[in-house]
Amino acid sequence: MERRFSVPLPFDEFRVWASRARPHLEADGFPMGALKVVEYVFTEMLNNALDHSSSDRTDIGLATDPTEMRCEIADFGVGLFRHIQECLGLPAREDALVELIKGKTTTDSQRHTGEGVFFSIRVCDRFSVNANGLALSFQERGARQSLLKFPDLAAQAGTRVYFSIRRDTDVVLERVFDEFCPQPEMRFTRTVLRVRVQEEADGALVSRSQGKRLVNGLERFAAVVFDFSGVAAIQRGFADEVFRVWRTAHPTVRVSVTGAAESVVAMLRHVGYPGG
Repeated sequence: MERRFSVPLPFDEFRVWASRARPHLEADGFPMGALKVVEYVFTEMLNNALDHSSSDRTDIGLATDPTEMRCEIADFGVGLFRHIQECLGLPAREDALVELIKGKTTTDSQRHTGEGVFFSIRVCDRFSVNANGLALSFQERGARQSLLKFPDLAAQAGTRVYFSIRRDTDVVLERVFDEFCPQPEMRFTRTVLRVRVQEEADGALVSRSQGKRLVNGLERFAAVVFDFSGVAAIQRGFADEVFRVWRTAHPTVRVSVTGAAESVVAMLRHVGYPGG
């Protein structure tokens, strides 16, 4: 089953979900457990379009088959990465991309926490965002990621978010939140940063300036996990800036490393990181 419709802005994202999207999925027999996950991602992404895109409408596509639900939400505004770049005064679109995945980056702290994309990545089987000539995709609930660049489309307006969720998903939203927002405070205090995203956006991880961009704002967390999966090597300047200079400046932040290749581990030890 497939359905497409447009919603003029402004709108109430929950009412769009309740009146237009949920009935379509319920009619197709989409299971209640999976429906809760879809509701979370759908309303979070629709609210982002409402509050940040400066678009006049949002186009929505829903499709189901025997194994999964697929959704696309497209707006026609400034574009997500350019919006973050301009609001935060960043030098490049790629810097905005890295900021987005940290989990607390928001251009409107009065109304948003910056958590929506972070948690959506971790509950969807596939999740991607395409804007301003950059297409960032995650598979297997964030376990794998890829970045494509389309320089000729950098000036193109709008943002497209695509996600899919299997009918038989075993995701329980409360468990995912608990992993990063421990009880009893339920504050978002732990993040996992996929370092490979910075490498794909910026090139080989060599310089101190790259390290500074990677750790910018991470002091807002109590614990940071640097996931080096897919990163073959890092150079001394980058490693020293992150794992000696920044870590020394923020001793209360618990730093850990996962997925590191032997060459990465060796460099971390070289700059004095004991967990390397």
